[in-house]
Amino acid sequence: MFIMKHAVYVIFAGLIIVALSGLHTMSFAEEGTWAEKVDMPTARYGLSTSVVNGKIYAVGGSTGMVLSIVEEYDPKTDTWTKKSVMPTARPKGSTSVVNGKIYAIGGKSGIFASSTVVEYDPATDTWTKKTDMPTARYELSTSTVNGKIYAIGGWDGSETLSTVEVYDPVADEWTKRQDMPTKRAGLSTAVVNVKIYAIGGWTTPNVPLSTVEEYDTGLAVEPEAKLAITWAAIKAQD
Repeated sequence: MFIMKHAVYVIFAGLIIVALSGLHTMSFAEEGTWAEKVDMPTARYGLSTSVVNGKIYAVGGSTGMVLSIVEEYDPKTDTWTKKSVMPTARPKGSTSVVNGKIYAIGGKSGIFASSTVVEYDPATDTWTKKTDMPTARYELSTSTVNGKIYAIGGWDGSETLSTVEVYDPVADEWTKRQDMPTKRAGLSTAVVNVKIYAIGGWTTPNVPLSTVEEYDTGLAVEPEAKLAITWAAIKAQD
């Protein structure tokens, strides 16, 4: 009887140890880790990055002087490769990808806002000029939904913007969409289930926003299904 109880206690203790060990492993896995990689060849800020076929393209930016530099990073080999320079040197633009091609949109050209749009094809390492964005601006954000690029917000050199314009790379044309409720630049956008979330930014220089607004593109996973094209304020706080 004593031996049986002792065995039960040992098994129970073993289960606790295994459980705690599993929790420790799970906690460590969820926390994640950082690893240092090879530095980008050209130090800069105000650049934009996009991913095509598992490689990262760092486009434009500034060192205090505006840059047209494009450098490609391969995470598998941890190496950088210089690519064809962008036709127009500019920082603070935004890049997005459609069908394996990178579109560099807007930015700052000298002291002026830019409306320039150029397409980069990594397969041929070539740039092609495209139709200008209707509204020149920098510190905008772009996101791709169903093969179209949404250019949102920004700064035109004199005021922050709530402007939303959509670029169709197939037709090479722009279409105006409903303005964002909050004028802002320096924001970031992300897409979840064909809805765009505009997050943060600034309306008054040096006064950051925590505002989050959701844009329903009116698209759906099934092209036949159409939804209302609207903005919704999720959180607005100065």
